[in-house]
Amino acid sequence: MLSHEVQSNREAKHAGIQFIELPQQWDEIETAPGTYASEFATIANQVYPALDTAIVLSLNPIDTNALRVPKHLRESTWESDERIKAFCDWVDWTLAQLPDASIQAIAVGNEVDGWFAQHPDELAGYKAFFDAVARHIHTKHPNIPVGVKVTFGGRTGKLASEFDKLESSADACMLTYYPLDETFQVRPPSSIEADFVKMIEVASGKPIHLLEAGYPSGAACGSSLDQQAEFIDVIFVAWDKHVEAFPVINFVWICDMSKAKVSAMTRYYGVELPAFAEYLGTLGLQTHDGKPKPAWNRVRENVAKRAR
Repeated sequence: MLSHEVQSNREAKHAGIQFIELPQQWDEIETAPGTYASEFATIANQVYPALDTAIVLSLNPIDTNALRVPKHLRESTWESDERIKAFCDWVDWTLAQLPDASIQAIAVGNEVDGWFAQHPDELAGYKAFFDAVARHIHTKHPNIPVGVKVTFGGRTGKLASEFDKLESSADACMLTYYPLDETFQVRPPSSIEADFVKMIEVASGKPIHLLEAGYPSGAACGSSLDQQAEFIDVIFVAWDKHVEAFPVINFVWICDMSKAKVSAMTRYYGVELPAFAEYLGTLGLQTHDGKPKPAWNRVRENVAKRAR
């Protein structure tokens, strides 16, 4: 498994990719108060510096619609000293496992709008939590940008003003972007330019880190291999036009997920729509066994064109 991962990342590096995202779920890592275990951070410290590839850390007390706070802290509130200190201690431990790595940014939570759509009363507390965590990271690592990952739909939806407040102490507007409707049907690639303009509007002058950008190729999502490839072309054109606002874009993923992984992810998210499984299973730029889709070739071609 590790050798396949290394090979995939070597291919990605050859295609022009400069960073990867390393997601870490808080409750998986801190198994008891102050007790941590994560082999992935150690592996990342060995692999990515050797590939001259930076890391975006996604340290998640929330992962989309799932709370990832360790059990021993579930009775505390977001703004409590106990929860804030515990998270900051975990941040320090994680960074200590990556002494050789280049940390491009830290996201405190992944697509947190999934949780707050059901728990909007917790947003004020999470802002206090994030403000304290950001201050802690800035004190020790002033050159690492800190933010919170939110979906494009959530950041521009009915809680947009609350996310404006949440991001007031963030260094960047960190977004994920999958042009889909609520039934996981793709929107046309022609919508990308307007979406980029909307992102710039809500970011209010902050740099936009598009930490996940993807487009499924599956027919159940109303898509195709050609349409996924068109998405790549159009997003590069939009990026050219707005490059100063978008310092980084991360295309998700290199390879399609296995059927077993897709099944596990649909159970995790609790979404049973067939199109959702198709969306998860066909986001890759290559098939699960590593055969390039047209979209992978388009990434390579677009990077090569701009490297001249």
